Amino acid sequence: MDGDESQVVGSKLTRRALFRAGGGLGLTAFLAACTTTKSGSGQPAVSSSSPSPTPSRSAPSYSSLSSQLTKALLRPSDPGYASAARLYNPRFDASAHPAAIAECATTADVQACVRFAASGGAPLALRSGGHSYGGWSSGPGLVVDVTPMSSVVVDTASQTVRIGAGARLIDVYAGVAAKGVAVAAGSCPTVGITGLAQAGGIGVLARAWGLTCDSIRSVQIVTADATIREVSATADADLFWALRGGGGGSFGVVTALTLAVRAAPQVQTFYFSWDLSHAPAVLSAWQTWIARADPQLWSTCKLLTDPPKSSAVVTVSGTWIGASTALNAQLAPLLAAIGVGASSTSKTSQDYLNAMLLEAGCIGQSAAACKVDALTPAKRQPFAATSAILSAPLPSAGIAAAIERAEAGSSVSNLFEGGVSFDSFGGAIASVAASETAFVHRQALASIQFTATWSSIQESPDPAPFDAYVRAGRSALAPWTGSGAYVGYSDAAIMNYGQAYWGANYPRLQQVKKQYDPSSLFTFPQAVSA
Repeated sequence: MDGDESQVVGSKLTRRALFRAGGGLGLTAFLAACTTTKSGSGQPAVSSSSPSPTPSRSAPSYSSLSSQLTKALLRPSDPGYASAARLYNPRFDASAHPAAIAECATTADVQACVRFAASGGAPLALRSGGHSYGGWSSGPGLVVDVTPMSSVVVDTASQTVRIGAGARLIDVYAGVAAKGVAVAAGSCPTVGITGLAQAGGIGVLARAWGLTCDSIRSVQIVTADATIREVSATADADLFWALRGGGGGSFGVVTALTLAVRAAPQVQTFYFSWDLSHAPAVLSAWQTWIARADPQLWSTCKLLTDPPKSSAVVTVSGTWIGASTALNAQLAPLLAAIGVGASSTSKTSQDYLNAMLLEAGCIGQSAAACKVDALTPAKRQPFAATSAILSAPLPSAGIAAAIERAEAGSSVSNLFEGGVSFDSFGGAIASVAASETAFVHRQALASIQFTATWSSIQESPDPAPFDAYVRAGRSALAPWTGSGAYVGYSDAAIMNYGQAYWGANYPRLQQVKKQYDPSSLFTFPQAVSA
């Protein structure tokens, strides 16, 4: 999963700046975290039968797999292996060393990898963007990397887009914008669209248009029996249900998605910043305001500490796709309730693609440059994160606890930036029943992300202090948030993850897993269990 929201198993700005600056207004914390996805060529052999892989008596060799692939199978001694093995988060650089990486260019390549694993060749890890918060886009065996399958093809007649599973968000945004249409997704430019969509897909248009998974019309997936299935509301409907919010990597290798598109909107962005001393008034007012806000408005409220600069701030930023003349009226109740003028403000009006580049911290760059720049060593910063779900406004004690956790970052050695981010739900997200897709947190007020970015792996190779910091934030707010969490921001420390991520939907997910992957060929530490 790609915190990526990768199928599991930046920019001109640093990660710190993505959280902070008006140039990255309203970021959903580079996430969408990143998940693995796949896309392919060839005609799908649609089937609804349950898979039943039968291991062979002798495990196949990597050389036998290599002979079946379109591209070379990368082994540790091969040129290109090191860059292919590297995940987005540098904290995993020392551990991401798979035995082999299959850069899959076709669905047939994916099928060959699945057969290889089912025959005892090696355990699988699935990868597209490589953003999995748990580092589960890699493993000790075979990595199925669908990065080469990255086509983005818009069908204006049907108002859909067919997306290869290896496409990154910025690829998708550029591809649809070129045809005058748009999709709702996340902010991190290099997150894999497939992982994001399978996790649910929180983003800056979600209150207006719904989660990314709500726009999925069909999914091409290779299941554990190596069958290519084109699943939809009318074909393998139970699997289709599971793939919309059930997380990436538990049910098979997704190779392509078909999403509904809409006319690309003009997007207005806004950003306000105050000293953290004003956080009680800001967060209190923001909670009440966003619960009643027009669905065309999305917003995030962040409590951030910056130890290197000895500063701490509370920010409110977001997007508006309604009438351009109406934004000030939408913001007026919030600003009046806060009662203190912001120390920094900005508002912009952008077309859809430039708004997405702005949210990614890439304004002024091309989509291609944004993607390349975000993956350079200078821009990859190690981070730790976890999440919670806010179902009702925090009382004053809860607000004080959130502020205290942001302030506590100042005592974490080598912390670059840390804090607590509230990303608004409501609107179109809440208009879908909790049981209609696997994503269960439909009636929440907001998701909460606790984050810590540190200076470098060289200075701080041990992530434990940063993990402890973010997890202490989750624990501190638990009296008001309960156990809920977002699968796109996966955290290995969440023990009862089935309940946390999927609540009442988890038993049905387990039934789907049992039907399509009874032997748990697709597994990782927080996979859906059969």
